[in-house]
Amino acid sequence: MARHGKLVYEAYFDGDSNSLRDTRSATKSITDILIGIAIGEKKLSGVDARVLQLLPEHGPKMQNPDPRKDKITVEDFLTMSSALECDDWNDASRGNEERMYLVEDWRSSSLTCRFVAGCTGRTNRSSALRKVFQLLPPGESSR
Repeated sequence: MARHGKLVYEAYFDGDSNSLRDTRSATKSITDILIGIAIGEKKLSGVDARVLQLLPEHGPKMQNPDPRKDKITVEDFLTMSSALECDDWNDASRGNEERMYLVEDWRSSSLTCRFVAGCTGRTNRSSALRKVFQLLPPGESSR
C-alpha cells in the first residue's frame, strides 16, 4: 500500500514479492477494462462486434465450420455465452484451459470448438474464450 508516493505497508499471501501468482481470474477483469478502453478510443465498434470479423484470417482455415460462429460477438466471449464447447470444468472439453496450455495458437483452437448440442446461451466457464482478446496483436481490434 502506498501513501503520498511512499510504500507504507507491504504484505504477501503465501510467499513474497518474488513468488509467482496465479492471476487467471484477475486477467478477466483486466480484459474487460481493456475492451472498454478500446471501445472508448473507437478502436472497437462495441461489444456487438463479431469476433470472426476481428480475426478474418481464422475464418477460412477454421476446423468445424458452422454458420453460427459468424454471429459470435465480443460480448458472447466476455460473458462466456457463445455456446461453444469450451468448459474448464470438463477435462475432456477441447476448450478446457488445461488442455489449451499444450496449444500454440489459442485463438484458432478456441474458434475450432463445436457448439454445445442444444445450447442457445451461457456456456460453462472457459478462460480460453476470453484469452482470444488478450492475444490480439496491437491494432487488431481496430478492424
